[in-house]
Amino acid sequence: MNTPTASLDYFLPYQVRWINERSPVSIGEKSRRIGWTYASSYRAVDRRVRLGTNLYFSSADLTTAREFIDYCRKWAELANFAARHTVEENVIEDEKVTSFVLTFTNGAKIVAGSSNPKFFRGKGGDADGDEFAFHGRPRDLVKAMQPAALFAGHQLRLWSTHNGEGNYFNQLLRQARAGELSAAVHRVTVLDAVEQGIVEKLLGLKQPDEKARQEWLDTLRSTVPDEDLWNEEYMCQPSSEQSSLLSYDLIRGCECANLRPAPTVEALAGAAVDARAGVPGGGGLLYAGYDVGRKHDRSVLWVNEKVGDVYWTRMMLVIANESYTAQEQRLNLLMQNRLVRRVCVDATGIGAMLAERLAQRWGHRAEAVTFTAAAKSELAKPLLRLFQDKLLRVPAEPDVREDLHAVRKVITAANNIRLDADRDDRGHADRFWGLALASHAADNFKKPLPRSIARKPIGW
Repeated sequence: MNTPTASLDYFLPYQVRWINERSPVSIGEKSRRIGWTYASSYRAVDRRVRLGTNLYFSSADLTTAREFIDYCRKWAELANFAARHTVEENVIEDEKVTSFVLTFTNGAKIVAGSSNPKFFRGKGGDADGDEFAFHGRPRDLVKAMQPAALFAGHQLRLWSTHNGEGNYFNQLLRQARAGELSAAVHRVTVLDAVEQGIVEKLLGLKQPDEKARQEWLDTLRSTVPDEDLWNEEYMCQPSSEQSSLLSYDLIRGCECANLRPAPTVEALAGAAVDARAGVPGGGGLLYAGYDVGRKHDRSVLWVNEKVGDVYWTRMMLVIANESYTAQEQRLNLLMQNRLVRRVCVDATGIGAMLAERLAQRWGHRAEAVTFTAAAKSELAKPLLRLFQDKLLRVPAEPDVREDLHAVRKVITAANNIRLDADRDDRGHADRFWGLALASHAADNFKKPLPRSIARKPIGW
C-alpha cells in the first residue's frame, strides 16, 4: 500500500477511478450496493499510511460509521499495518457526539461519526460524507466539512444515491456540472456496474457472462415496485415524487385491477360490463380526450363513462405512427356513437387541422384545445381534484401509472409554475393529457337547452 494503486485487483474499474481521484473535491453519484463505501475505506487506509494525516468520516447513522471502521480495520490487517480501534464520546456545545476511532502507529487516525455537523468543528484532515443525500442537515454539514478538509490542502469526498430532486446533494451535482462548483463528478449506475463486472464478482465467475448479467438485472428489476424508485435507487436519477403533480399514492388510489378498456372504437359501444368484477356501468354517457401525436410522440384516445359521480375508463387506446387520415377516421367513427357527448382534441401544432376538421363536422360535440401554459394548468387542476376525491377509475397498468406520474411542477425563473414531462420510450406523458382532455370534456360539457313547453296564446 505504498502507492495509491496498490492492491487494486480487488476492485472494479469505477472503484479504481474513485480511489485514484486527485481532485480536492469529488462527488460520487451512485447506484445502491455497488461497493462505493468499501472502496472508500481502502482509500482511507491507504492515505493514512502514506500521508500520516487524519480522515473524518460522517454517515447518516452510527451503524454505517461502525461498518466503515470495520472495513478500514480489515484493510489495515490485510496490509500488516497495526491499528488500534477505540470508541470515543465527546461533548461538543452541550451535545454528546459518539465516534469510532482507528489509530495507526504513525499517529494518523480515521474517525467515523454521525451526521452532526459539530463533529467536524475544530478538526483538520480529509473529510468524507457517505450517503450524503440522507443527512439531516446537509448544507450545515458541507459548511463544517469544507474548511476542515480544504483549508490545509486535504480532500473532501461526498457520495450518495439520490433522495429527491430538491435535495441539497442534487443541487451540488447541478452546480458542479454547470461549472459553478469546482468538483470532480463520478456517476455510476447499476448498468455501469454490471458492465464493469459486478455480477461476476458477486457470483464468483471468472469470465464475463452476458446471460448471467441479464438474468441478475431482470431479477433485480422485477422486485422494484415502480419506475421512479428504480431510477432513483439504481439509475442515478433523483425521484420526481415530490414535484410530480400526481403522486403514486393518488394514482394507486384510483386504480382498478379488473378494468379492461375496450380495445377498439367498434367495441366501445357494445363493451360488456362484468358486474361480478366490480366494474359497474355500461350504456352511460361517454366523454373523450385525444392527445395528438405522430412520429416523436404517440396519440392517445381516452374515453370515460360517468357512473354516478365516478368516471370509469372505457377506452385507453395508444396509437403510434398512424397517418392523420386514419386518426381522423377513427375519431369520426367514435363520434357516430351518440353516447359520446363530447371529445376534446389537442389542437397544438400538428393537431390543429385535425381538431378544426372535427369541430366543423361535429359542432359543439368536438372542442379544440391548444396547449398553452395556462390551458395545461386549467386541464391539470380539475384532474388532480378528481384523483384526490377518488372520482376516477383507471387501469392498474405500469405504463399508465408511469405516464400519469410523469407530469411535474417546474418553477420558472419568473417564479411561475409550469407543467412539464420528460420524453422517454413511453412518450411524453401522452396518457396523462389524453385523460386530462377526457375529464375536461365532461367537466365543461354544454348541456342542450331545455325544450320549450307548448303554451296557448293569451285569450285563446
